[in-house]
Amino acid sequence: MTQPTIKHGDWAKIVESRSKKKQAAKNKRNNVTAVLALFFGFVAFAMLWSMIFDSTNKSNIPVLKTEQKQRIARHFSKQFIMGNWHFYDAEFTSSDINILIKIPTKIAMNEQQLAQYIKGSICPSSNNRIWHDVNHYNLYINLFVGKPRNGTYAQCDNPNTRYTG
Repeated sequence: MTQPTIKHGDWAKIVESRSKKKQAAKNKRNNVTAVLALFFGFVAFAMLWSMIFDSTNKSNIPVLKTEQKQRIARHFSKQFIMGNWHFYDAEFTSSDINILIKIPTKIAMNEQQLAQYIKGSICPSSNNRIWHDVNHYNLYINLFVGKPRNGTYAQCDNPNTRYTG
């Protein structure tokens, strides 16, 4: 039994084709690695950018504690124990406090007059202790018949946000 012999030129072609295949596989891995590195770099950059953007848009209002929320809700619920007007809910967002008050019938005023009425009669006076709990939040009072979204809102004048000087 004898093995067939390969000429040197044929052997060189085989070795060269094998090395080209290995090099192509290496290049393919390098390309995938480069693409993944670029992708993860972009993701990291996007995360950093969003963190910077979010931190610049955040307000510096401290978060209300549960006790403060309870005192605010209690303050308004005490005002509407007697009579037909009822304290419905207090909603707290990142910068607003919405006090919802349900009334039995629509008040015979236009929206502007009703907003002035809310500011003058229902909003706490500027020396009221409740403003310590409200802090720099926007305080809104909503009078509504039926559903809260159909009501009339008015923003109370917060003495904590007034500029001095």
